[in-house]
Amino acid sequence: MPNPKRQFDKTHLSIDLAEERGIVHRDYIKHCLAWSHVAMRLRSCYKTAKILDIGCGKDVPLARTLYSNKMIPERYVGVDLNKLELPKMLEGKKMPVELHSGNFLEMEFDFTPDVIVSFEVAEHMAPRHCRAYLEKIWSLLEDESMAIISTPCFNGSAALNHINEMTYTALGALLEDIGFGIEDHYGTFASIKDYKHLIEHAGLAETFERLRGYYDTNFLSVIFAPLFPEASRNCLWVLRKTRTAERKFPELAKVQEPWSSSPEYGDLDKKAIGYTGGKL
Repeated sequence: MPNPKRQFDKTHLSIDLAEERGIVHRDYIKHCLAWSHVAMRLRSCYKTAKILDIGCGKDVPLARTLYSNKMIPERYVGVDLNKLELPKMLEGKKMPVELHSGNFLEMEFDFTPDVIVSFEVAEHMAPRHCRAYLEKIWSLLEDESMAIISTPCFNGSAALNHINEMTYTALGALLEDIGFGIEDHYGTFASIKDYKHLIEHAGLAETFERLRGYYDTNFLSVIFAPLFPEASRNCLWVLRKTRTAERKFPELAKVQEPWSSSPEYGDLDKKAIGYTGGKL
């Protein structure tokens, strides 16, 4: 069992493990779709894009996805707690990949990113670090730039390697408390039992049953999830520097507790910029 007092978790997602099992689990399927979503959003501007990928992973899958789609950005910087090495696929290529191993919270950058991507990172750090991580992302954004993050939604049960799974409402509230504008958000995967009633209410029951006749539960869990983020086990959030409309979520202090799987979830409501409560 992981150390319950750990501040960071360095779990690494690998397609090799999925292939060894003989099946690609919904968690990896949703990652593939999330990387392709980023590529879709960059389609018209990738040539001048400066991308910061926080928690880029040992395989650097986003950079590989962009390269495979012939979408070469102006700059791609990937950071991760794990030791990073340039994948052979990208060696000697024109893809401008820079990789840095270490703690994002302790790093400084010599550029302003147009796009910040950070998938499955927030849940792997204690709440006070998570607040600092989100505030730092906000501080790096400019008015025209964008952040895309994804993280699990706590529903009373969290994975053992997740230090801080936040509830759907608590994360939405926290993002708006920090100052982010939520441009959009989508479920990335969901348990059928959690959204079946919503499908029926939306008049999609017949479509669901027809797809169920072909797809297994791994794919069914991702194909309808974008429609129902509030019922999903993981969500992707498209964020801007400022809000341009009324809040979508209440203030965090007004959200039902617990806000996350961590017993220290109250730290999510403590501003971290200038925070001196220990080394981040």
